[in-house]
Amino acid sequence: MKNKCAEDTRKPVRHHMLLLLKMWMPALILCSLVPAMGRAQPPQAEIDAAIKRGVAFLKSNPNYGRNGLNAFVAYTLLKAGESPDSPYIQNCVKNILADHNQKNAKDELFYQPGGDYNYCAGVQLMVLEAIDPEKYHAEIQTTVDFLIETQHSSGSWYYPGDIPHNGDTSITQYAILGLWAAERAGIQIPTTVWDKAARWHLSTQLRDGGFGYHPAVASESAAKHTMCVAGTGSLFVISMMLYPDGKSRSPDQNPTDGAKKKRFGFLEAVNLTDPSEADKNLITKPTIPLGAIENGKSKGEDWVIKNYNIRNPTGWPIYYLYGLERIAALADAKKLGPHDWYADGARQLLTTQRDDGSWLGAGNSPPSTCLAIIFLSKATLKSIKPKYKPDAVGAGLLAGGRGLPKNLAEVQMRNGKVESKSLTGDLTELLAQLEDPANADLEATQESLIETITLGDREKLIQQKERVLKLIEARSPDVRRTAVWALARTNDFTVAPRLIDALKDPDLGVRIEARNGLCTLSRKIRGLGLPEDPLADVPENLDEKERIKIVNQWSEEATKRWQKWYNSIKPFEEKFNLYEILNQLPASK
Repeated sequence: MKNKCAEDTRKPVRHHMLLLLKMWMPALILCSLVPAMGRAQPPQAEIDAAIKRGVAFLKSNPNYGRNGLNAFVAYTLLKAGESPDSPYIQNCVKNILADHNQKNAKDELFYQPGGDYNYCAGVQLMVLEAIDPEKYHAEIQTTVDFLIETQHSSGSWYYPGDIPHNGDTSITQYAILGLWAAERAGIQIPTTVWDKAARWHLSTQLRDGGFGYHPAVASESAAKHTMCVAGTGSLFVISMMLYPDGKSRSPDQNPTDGAKKKRFGFLEAVNLTDPSEADKNLITKPTIPLGAIENGKSKGEDWVIKNYNIRNPTGWPIYYLYGLERIAALADAKKLGPHDWYADGARQLLTTQRDDGSWLGAGNSPPSTCLAIIFLSKATLKSIKPKYKPDAVGAGLLAGGRGLPKNLAEVQMRNGKVESKSLTGDLTELLAQLEDPANADLEATQESLIETITLGDREKLIQQKERVLKLIEARSPDVRRTAVWALARTNDFTVAPRLIDALKDPDLGVRIEARNGLCTLSRKIRGLGLPEDPLADVPENLDEKERIKIVNQWSEEATKRWQKWYNSIKPFEEKFNLYEILNQLPASK
């Protein structure tokens, strides 16, 4: 009876608590969501608007003169989408080219960058490469020569003069960014330049993985957020230049191949730089092992993650964001550890942008605004991510949409009907769509496949090699072209015979893709026999049949020459095929 009474007295209390919970639960849930909502990335429309206002601020000054800021503004505007042909950019270029047209006492032209010296030279290279590397090849080469000449024996860069020093992590960063842009423009930088830069960074990196501003100056040698992202980012670039694909670079290899290539129809065509004999002598075996550089990168990245601080970093706060963006892009990291670097940085920048569209970091407004826009625009990612944009009509091969609805960017078939479906980038799924091209949007599938293979794990592609090989026999020439392109990216020489066979494909687009694939696989810059654009090389005064006949002859010749090449390099187990040996013996008399 006592227990019953006690239970009865608890019922009103329990009922009252339940009522309170019902009343306050929505507020509690809302409160619990506030921090999560605060961590979300700002809407893209707000980011785009901030970029637009920042661009307007920079362009409010009609001329930044002949200095590094002029080049930095031009580079920022280009990454924000400004046309290279715009009057504003062309005026910036005019100021840059003025540095290349100076004359000495002997009336000889020479290059002397603006007041920011190596800062200026590095950013000018970034601008000229972004605008037109072929048009400005001579100016890019001259600027590269200047940076190589001004590299200190320690491997770093600094200001001019004989001031005792052991380098400047910030200036060195810009020299490396400039030389990296030159490599993307097709200029081969001597191995020794990257090698010395690697040695300097590893020798000045602090034990905990951080970097200081001036390693030789006690008061400026402590680790800073800005310098750590600068030094670590430089190690990422150096690693790519010395060890592309994790292997020591060969004399005829440009580690940035693929950054800017022309396309035949949808898929890209090979556009490798043809190295001269002098260039080949520039590429030697590095003295700094890959393992040492990778260890430095890892230590630096660990320091960045452990000391992550968006609001109050040591040094320039927006310069720090600029460095975070580069590391994340080069490391292909959406997050740095648990930190959503872009969402955090974008929120910080949107709340600190001033009424006139500018940002004020630890220095003047224009450079801080440039750094903010470069971060928000993800400029580094734009430099390293291939721009695979499908043409509406690719050389006549992708016209018409194959009868599918025009809005099918992403589709799947279900119960005989076309339904919207997001392309996940999963290689298995993409190959499945190619295997049934009638039920898929081929352009979207091709685009996703190329991005997946280019930016993803090549090992997954190798595992799917047999499926790709079967696609070479597909009825659709578009699918055959895609399969040929993918096979060349396996870096597996055993697929070369299939690419050689594809040189005889009835479809010219497939043949050209096979030719380009063999160039990529073999590193044969100009190919063997078949031009990159055969129809453009055939005399126009010939009739159609004669033109096709000439192209077919080129294809036959290319097939023979590529087969001869493959016979010289094919794997050991294939070289001693008894049937081939007997066929190569002279006939008995």
